[in-house]
Amino acid sequence: MILTEPIIETYTDLPAAIHQEHQRLSIASAGVTPSKGMIAEATLYAHDHEATLSVWISPNAHSFAYTDPELKIMEADLLEAQQLGADAAIFSALTPDHQLDTEAMTNLIAAAGGMSLSFANGIDDMTPEVQTETITWLADHDFERVYASGHADQQTADLSRLQNLCTAAGIQLVALNVNDATELEAQLGITAVAQSFQSAN
Repeated sequence: MILTEPIIETYTDLPAAIHQEHQRLSIASAGVTPSKGMIAEATLYAHDHEATLSVWISPNAHSFAYTDPELKIMEADLLEAQQLGADAAIFSALTPDHQLDTEAMTNLIAAAGGMSLSFANGIDDMTPEVQTETITWLADHDFERVYASGHADQQTADLSRLQNLCTAAGIQLVALNVNDATELEAQLGITAVAQSFQSAN
């Protein structure tokens, strides 16, 4: 059975997602970190309905290679999310040449303060060789999930490779905004997807 995690951008969509019996939710705001108020109220609502809540942490919707001030913003946002009771944080940090920024990642992990850790879709910007090294590093630093969508022209091949790497490392691959989750489960054994969510109302 495949687990679908809705990515929610407005508080008003939370009840609809909960009504559909999703057990794991995540929140973002147009690709960047949601507000402190959104994190606080969404966390309370999710926990009141026995669901877990992850927060996407990013100050820049266009790049995973962050400046020093942007990394400071991320550290502060992680501290806030942890203090507000969020269950997990989703983030990536890359160098300008699409390598894992291990120094930045180490600082961000410390700021997360014990929340469950997931790696955002910066993995899609890496070469296969760098992806292999990165997933090993993530496993060594207790990351539980990696989010990825692959490239449109070779999505199945990309996700298949990442699924094999993640399985070997003991990490769950979460396919991000894919068209046919059932097919991915049947072909690749992927058991979790994350989809942008918008209620019908």
